[in-house]
Amino acid sequence: MFATTRAAAIVVCFLAVGACRKNPAAKSGATVDRGPVIDSHTLIAPLDGPIDAALKLFKRVGVVKFCNKNGGYMGSRAFAATLQVKHRLKDQFEFFVNVSWNGVTEPGWGAREAERLQREVGYGAKGIKFFKAMGLGARDANGQLIPIDDTRFDPIIERAASLNVVVAIHVGDPKAFFEPPTPQNERYDELKLAPDWSFYGEDYPPLMELWNQTERLLSRHPTTTFLFIHLGLSENLDYMERLLDSHLNVYVDTSARIPEFGRHPVDKVRRFFLKFQDRILFGTDLSIGPDTWQLGSVSETPVGFEDAVKFYQAHFRFFETDLQNIDHPTPIQGRWKVNAIHLPIDVLHKLYYANAERLIFARKVAVAVVDPLDEPPATSTPGR
Repeated sequence: MFATTRAAAIVVCFLAVGACRKNPAAKSGATVDRGPVIDSHTLIAPLDGPIDAALKLFKRVGVVKFCNKNGGYMGSRAFAATLQVKHRLKDQFEFFVNVSWNGVTEPGWGAREAERLQREVGYGAKGIKFFKAMGLGARDANGQLIPIDDTRFDPIIERAASLNVVVAIHVGDPKAFFEPPTPQNERYDELKLAPDWSFYGEDYPPLMELWNQTERLLSRHPTTTFLFIHLGLSENLDYMERLLDSHLNVYVDTSARIPEFGRHPVDKVRRFFLKFQDRILFGTDLSIGPDTWQLGSVSETPVGFEDAVKFYQAHFRFFETDLQNIDHPTPIQGRWKVNAIHLPIDVLHKLYYANAERLIFARKVAVAVVDPLDEPPATSTPGR
């Protein structure tokens, strides 16, 4: 109901044999033993064509596990399809579910969604993701936008804590999306292709008000594990540093925001990644549908398999090398260049694999988990 223009999708994952990849573009010409990579934020449609294309791509670039952030909710087609993918791919794949905004204006909505979450976790969900409809789309009975810190979310977030699953939130968007969508806007190329990504005017709150709401929510839930996708307020690393220092239960991922945080001075970005090396997850926001590929954002021209390979290579180049004035992974997200940050190999391992493995894939939830698609055990006939 409040989805973005990005197609609802299901992520699949695939364990590549020999996933260690060499990067010949690393600092001083040295190769990097990248090791296996987990993409913690991908959106792949649950159809044979997109899944097969994804498996081929992931094997090519060395990504071995994936987490779908578009798992839908119990009762939706997306959730049913997600269970099919989980059944097929087992431990190579994890997923987050989403809330149903149906009935959000009715009393008890949060409690009902909390009960739904518990059932979804029992079928394998490792978390719940709130899209940016939280604060920018969902409205109350009076037609007013429901703020991020509204108490109707509390039962869901409290239940997530008791279940030991992660709450992922997409807060706001880049600051340009809150400015007039004119040719003078630095993200105009993108906004003219996706005009509903503009939150300028009308009754939309300012970007920093969304983060003020978020901080109030965090203060009420110190025992819940939060994951802010898109590196949170990625354009303001000083703010994110203060947020992470103040809330040790908060993690972030890198999906679709290298263009933003990559504009900061190299030393500043590198220091941020070193300081929070245990709390940053690699993610790309890759989406593959039946007829379309989306590499972190919309595109002026169709993209495909080889473009997606270059998309991953651009991510690796940014994190692994010291190259300057290079293209970021999604040029339409601002026609500027970035400078690579050359992270140490042990930090790369955490970023690419260990953090997502610990936070999501190896996470032990507080309820018994079953695969509803497993065949029941055969019953034997008692002997005579």
